[in-house]
Amino acid sequence: MKQDKKKQTLLQNPKNQSKGPKQQVTQKLPDDMESEIRDCFNFYDPSRTGFINRQNMRSILGNFGFINKTVKDIEEEIRDVVEETRDSFSLKDVIQLISRKWFENKGRDEEIDEIYELFVRKDRKVGLPEIKNVFAQYLDIQISDADILEFIQDASKDKDGLTKEDIAAKMGYI
Repeated sequence: MKQDKKKQTLLQNPKNQSKGPKQQVTQKLPDDMESEIRDCFNFYDPSRTGFINRQNMRSILGNFGFINKTVKDIEEEIRDVVEETRDSFSLKDVIQLISRKWFENKGRDEEIDEIYELFVRKDRKVGLPEIKNVFAQYLDIQISDADILEFIQDASKDKDGLTKEDIAAKMGYI
C-alpha cells in the first residue's frame, strides 16, 4: 500500500522524479488545443512530409506557452523530450513538448489564471457585467444577456457567478 501511494505521488508530481530517461506525458491535451497545434504544424509543413525543421518547431512552441523562453531554454526543453539530436520533428514530438509544459510545468494552471483575471473584477466572481465587458472589449460578436445568464447558471456551482474553478471545469481543464 505504501509503495502504491509513492507511485501515485510520482505520477501526480512528475517534477519530483529524478532526471533519468526522457519522460513521456500520459495526459491528453484538450481536443481543441491539439487541433490548433495540428493546424500550426500543417502551416509549417505545407508539402505534408510529416516533419518540420527546428526553427519552425521553436515558432510553434512560442505560440503555445514558450513565449517568455530564450532559444537556449527552448532547446533544453526539446532535448528533455526528444530522445536523439535531430533537426526535423514530427507532430507527435510537438504535441509531447507542449503536453509536458501544459501538465508538468503548470501551463494549464497559468492559462486558467489568465482567463479568469481577464474577466474578474471586484468580488472575485464572474457575472453578467464582467462577461459583457470582455465581449465588448475583445470580441466583435453580439450575445444576449439571457444566453450569458444561461451559461453562468449552467457553469456555476452556486449559480450566482463563476469562480476560477467553474471556468476551468467548463473549459474541460479539470
